Amino acid sequence: MNKQKQINYDYYKKSNDIFSLIKDRDWSVFLCSNQEYFTQERFDIISSDPIKKVFAYQNATIVESNGEKKVYRDDPMKVLHLIMQNYSSKITDLPFTGGAIGYFSYDLGNKYESIKQKDADENIPLMAFGIYDWAIIIDHELKKTTLIYSVENEFIIKLKNHLKEKSFPANQNNQFEIISKCTSNLTYDDYLERFNLIKSYIENGDCYQVNFAQRFTLDYKGDTWGIFNKILPSYHSPFSAYMNFPFVKILSFSPERFLSIKDNIVETKPIKGTRPISNDPHEDNIAKEELIKSKKEKAENLMIVDLLRNDLGRNCEYGSIIVKKLFSIETFANVHHLVSTIQGKMSKDSNVFKLIKGCFPGGSITGAPKIRSMQIINEVEPHRRSIYCGSIGYISSNQRVDLNIAIRTVIASNNKLHFWGGGGIVYDSDVKSEYKETLDKIKPILDLLGVNN
Repeated sequence: MNKQKQINYDYYKKSNDIFSLIKDRDWSVFLCSNQEYFTQERFDIISSDPIKKVFAYQNATIVESNGEKKVYRDDPMKVLHLIMQNYSSKITDLPFTGGAIGYFSYDLGNKYESIKQKDADENIPLMAFGIYDWAIIIDHELKKTTLIYSVENEFIIKLKNHLKEKSFPANQNNQFEIISKCTSNLTYDDYLERFNLIKSYIENGDCYQVNFAQRFTLDYKGDTWGIFNKILPSYHSPFSAYMNFPFVKILSFSPERFLSIKDNIVETKPIKGTRPISNDPHEDNIAKEELIKSKKEKAENLMIVDLLRNDLGRNCEYGSIIVKKLFSIETFANVHHLVSTIQGKMSKDSNVFKLIKGCFPGGSITGAPKIRSMQIINEVEPHRRSIYCGSIGYISSNQRVDLNIAIRTVIASNNKLHFWGGGGIVYDSDVKSEYKETLDKIKPILDLLGVNN
């Protein structure tokens, strides 16, 4: 990567407007913190036109650069690691200084664990990351907008003018239309049958918990950027993202951090435990009180905390792993969640990519023990999960990382929107309650898109 240049501009709060400038460019990406609601997060990141593209299917990893493609048979994460070794930055005051932005699909985890997967009904890569040599970073805490870049080409010159003049297109709701009813890949009877099978596995000692989800589908036509902006104001979350890849559009509204790395300190924030928000303050307080006092929800959360401590332990210094917060209540757009925070210090013998692979996929969306739960998920869910429950985010050239758990995530492919609702099944789970939770999680999307089934 050429010597980096960094220019600070006046603060512009509406990062959606800035992204609207480039939303249709090649592999454009937008990472949105919704800092107005989540003050502990502060940066939005925007980029497009990567200098390299790394994407993987079941038996091939493809690296595309300058229109030429090379095919590798190596582990896709290893290929990404080898490419990223060519990029480094000493800039420490920005979260992203160029590097990789993209996703790891949940199905990549099945590949790593040699779990035979169902045929894919969408031709979406297991992993896709662009290597970006420029980015706009909006710092909502310090109130500044920064452009970082390596080569001043015609496109960068235009961007600089727009940033200087604050001339951005009004972020309008680009036209789209939902043209079908919402369908699920499971009827209630299907869900009940598979729920009972999971319970039998738990009773027989195969596992303690399994995260079980159903997939919902809508047909649409029009602009997915319009759909994202329709949902975002009400379904805001701290790890939201919009990604415009040619093979899939990703609209993520995730409340959950998978991994962040800064100064070799690793943090993960698993979510287990949910209550819907009520408009009535008294009822809402009761719901939060129920959540914090629920032995079942706390046991589930603790189970995943222990799993993730073990996962981090593979690549963190011995004795460095601590549970910084246990059973905190965090409130999001439509639900209250029970969230714990775990930290560790990355071992000198490890690296970012070993750590990601050692923890992937996140334990909060598999169950415990992880591999057996993943096998059961593959058995009971009718379709591959694809990007759902994978991870979306960045791996920066300055060794900073932030990746979400891709829940509350919509993928658009072949004029279909797919989104999921799931929850953790344990020994004393009630099928009606668990089924309702899956519907509660996707109801805001249906309401915002005006879908009446």
